[in-house]
Amino acid sequence: MLKGAASRLMRNAFAFALLLAATYPAFAATKLSDDARTRAEALLPSLIDASGLDAHLRLKTLREMLATTTNEQARGPLLKDVIFYHIDTGVVEGLEPMAAEAIALGEKRHDISLQVYGMLGLAEIDYIAGSIKNAESKIQEALTLAEARGSTTDQFFARSSLAALGPELGNMLEGLLAMTQSVAELPDSAEGEKMRMTAYLTLAYIYTGVSEVDEIVENYTKALDVARRAKIALDRETILFNIASSLNDIDENALARKYYEALTAVLTQTGHLEGRYYALYGLAWIAYDEERYADCIALAHEALNDFEGEPSFDVELYDLLAIGYARQGNAEEARKYRQIVLEQYEKYPDFKLVISDADDQLTEAYILAAEGRYKEGFELLNKARRGLLDDQFESFQVSVTDLRSSIVTLIEKQRTEEALRVAEASNKRLLLILTFFVIAGAVALVFIMRKHNRALARSKHAADMANRSKSEFLANMSHELRTPLNAILGFSEMMEQRVFGELGAKQYGDYVGHINESGRLLLDIINDILDLSKVESGKLIVRDEIVDLKQLLGDLSKLMAPRITPKNLTLKINVPPRVPHLKADTRLCKQILLNILSNASKFTENGGEITCRVYEMDNEDVVIEVEDNGIGMSPDELEIALLPFGQAGTTATRSHEGTGLGLPLVKSLMELHGGSLEVRSIKRMGTLVILTFPAERKVTAEEAAASKDNEGEAGHQRPSRSGPRNRA
Repeated sequence: MLKGAASRLMRNAFAFALLLAATYPAFAATKLSDDARTRAEALLPSLIDASGLDAHLRLKTLREMLATTTNEQARGPLLKDVIFYHIDTGVVEGLEPMAAEAIALGEKRHDISLQVYGMLGLAEIDYIAGSIKNAESKIQEALTLAEARGSTTDQFFARSSLAALGPELGNMLEGLLAMTQSVAELPDSAEGEKMRMTAYLTLAYIYTGVSEVDEIVENYTKALDVARRAKIALDRETILFNIASSLNDIDENALARKYYEALTAVLTQTGHLEGRYYALYGLAWIAYDEERYADCIALAHEALNDFEGEPSFDVELYDLLAIGYARQGNAEEARKYRQIVLEQYEKYPDFKLVISDADDQLTEAYILAAEGRYKEGFELLNKARRGLLDDQFESFQVSVTDLRSSIVTLIEKQRTEEALRVAEASNKRLLLILTFFVIAGAVALVFIMRKHNRALARSKHAADMANRSKSEFLANMSHELRTPLNAILGFSEMMEQRVFGELGAKQYGDYVGHINESGRLLLDIINDILDLSKVESGKLIVRDEIVDLKQLLGDLSKLMAPRITPKNLTLKINVPPRVPHLKADTRLCKQILLNILSNASKFTENGGEITCRVYEMDNEDVVIEVEDNGIGMSPDELEIALLPFGQAGTTATRSHEGTGLGLPLVKSLMELHGGSLEVRSIKRMGTLVILTFPAERKVTAEEAAASKDNEGEAGHQRPSRSGPRNRA
């Protein structure tokens, strides 16, 4: 009886540990925005209806044309088109002889473009076969040739193929930046439009590596728009599959099923029934996530037995079978498929580039549990947990390095803008000179004007490109930075709560607290940077709601309590009874006021006072003022504080942490609402911040009450959904 009790205890501990392992990585899961959901639902019928633009059907037609064309001059363009659509669809059957012919014919006719396409075709064959490093080497060779002697579009096609390897090689940011920049620079020719569509397809594919569904749907929508406009075919099957699998990754299984059903409909249209393999693969993962292990196993078997799939997908299905049987308690079958996975790793060593040791260890831990070897499973789970943390920290280090590069880009952008201002001033001076010497120097001055205008245009273009690159780059870093930070925070919380027992020396407990506190501070900084970049890139959308200012400020005063209590500060909230409500974004308003109040508490000495008051002006604008009697700022310091990354004081004298993004972010968020920010400050006396919302955002108490009643009638029985779960 005692032995049985101990066994049950071990099983419960193991289950609890598995639950933790599945929960903490899920902190990084993305929630689908309402805007992205709307776009995803609109894109679905558009893809089904675009049968005339199907890449598989186009590829079939082109191959038939190539088979009947013997003239070398005519075969060259046909070979390029055929190879392009082979790469686009990932279909490599019959590609090798055509790629080899393209290289040979290109060398014979001195056609660099044809050679580049042939080399990229051979790289695609290696990639599909699982030889990722070989594929990368061939693409680099093609890129070198294109850069030396090829056209702009040849260079881009090679770079897009290299960028598509980013999720497998762990280097997504470089590809994101390259594709984002190239979209605007590609020519408006037929070939340029084809490459522009490829850029959007590549961007969407890169984002599948982090399940950023908003960006995936946006870029696929843009690709479809280009395809329609330029009459270019695109691979609808891949688009549907990638969106479906990304939706599955963030637990949007109902919408994911709709996409897999649409994939089946498209396969029926084209007769490309081999694609059913990928639909079965995705549905098997959905069944696993929903803990329908019997369905999961049946779907995986159907995919493996009835179709010839890609080795990289096969190994995932074998791994899924191993986990599925283990979760059913069938250790013998689980062990059999686990052995197949290990054999696949030996056959395709590059697969280890995309599957971490921690994932492997989690699968093995499930099997050990099914075999009743709970202690070994628990120990392996601990090892997997440590490995996962190491992987996340390594990813974090890489992301911080890339963030540093993006800051350099920002500095270069500011320098370019300064050059632009100098050029504009120079241009104005030339206009004055022209007034005085209109006859004598007309020809010479017109020539100089044109020269300066060209310089001005180049400077403006450089400034626009640098600004766009910086904003896009920072906006694209959400998962790259937040994922490892969430892991750090999650695991440090586990250590603080002693989930797996005592830490040892007392100092370790203090260190864990410092790690958690520092991680949260860094996450706040990153969120500020990303929010500011979203505003600049136009991706931050204001979602208007009825905002009760009295309730909002009351909530904020509670949030501020941990910051003001240790310093013995007094926070006064003054909201008149009849103050109007606002039509604004509640989350952004909360962020605006929290930033201002946090600044006030940070820069107010012990025992100081902070006052927040709301009032309506004669012109019906609604004003919120936050006043403190803190250290204040001089006019020069105030000017610096209103610039991005600007902070009052020098590095040596500044005693308060921060990025210098608080006030610039508040200014941007107020402008999004059509409002304004004004800051008045006197050194050593205090600071007054004035937030003004325009009259059109005012909502009377009666209008707010009527709106609330309408919402109450329409809001009954909203469906709820459980939070995201990690697969293994």
